[in-house]
Amino acid sequence: MALLLPLFGSASERTGDHEITWAANISPPFHIVTGPFAQQGVCDAFVNALIDAMPESEHKIEYLPQMRIGMLWEQEKNLCYPCMIHRQEEQSLIEYSDPTYAYPSHGIITRPELVGELTSKYGNPVDLKAMLSDQSYRFGQPVGRLYGKLQPILDEHLIGTSKHTDLSGETANTSMMSMILGSRLDFTIDYPMLKRFYEETEGRALAFIPIAQLAGEEIIGAVACTRNSWGADTIERINQIIPAVQNNPKFQQAQQTWLQPE
Repeated sequence: MALLLPLFGSASERTGDHEITWAANISPPFHIVTGPFAQQGVCDAFVNALIDAMPESEHKIEYLPQMRIGMLWEQEKNLCYPCMIHRQEEQSLIEYSDPTYAYPSHGIITRPELVGELTSKYGNPVDLKAMLSDQSYRFGQPVGRLYGKLQPILDEHLIGTSKHTDLSGETANTSMMSMILGSRLDFTIDYPMLKRFYEETEGRALAFIPIAQLAGEEIIGAVACTRNSWGADTIERINQIIPAVQNNPKFQQAQQTWLQPE
């Protein structure tokens, strides 16, 4: 599948056949662009399944920073992001498809030798508020990363302190995991699939501990498209083929590879 340059335009400018530009960003194992798993990320497989199920549309894929995607939505450019977190509440800039797939929620990723210490102090699942209140452990995160309902706890007890480190760049996640194993950081918070990707590509073992504040929760995915007449039409088309996409063998294989709970 060729990577094509995007052709952005407002709905009123569209003529002819239906076109979709799929926004992607370099965030393994959602989208993987290099290495032995290139184009085998869960979102890579999901987009390919969407394209296979929508032969009547013309499809283009463009790798864009998350901030750029938001700016294009603000400008009402015709654009879909395939691996959005589904929200119940209506959004001003985007329309959601029906739910597409589910995956395990955030947890603590740390080095194996810290698991016993953390769980003996803060339980298993870990009480994140109690752990952060102690301010005893060094936390790393990709710059700009947000954590949903956990964010207020992080803001109150951790962000901006000497225990907080931001990492930037396309290799931020890999660098962060290596720093944890090298005892330069103690933990991060993310999905178990990031732990699995690091272990598969770097050959070094990490540990995952569930968080009490997220007990029993899972993330529900959806496609998000620009909130305009083109987006409404596109979401309607996508909703019709979601069952076929969910049954796509390559997409199912990608889910088994990356999204299984710890």
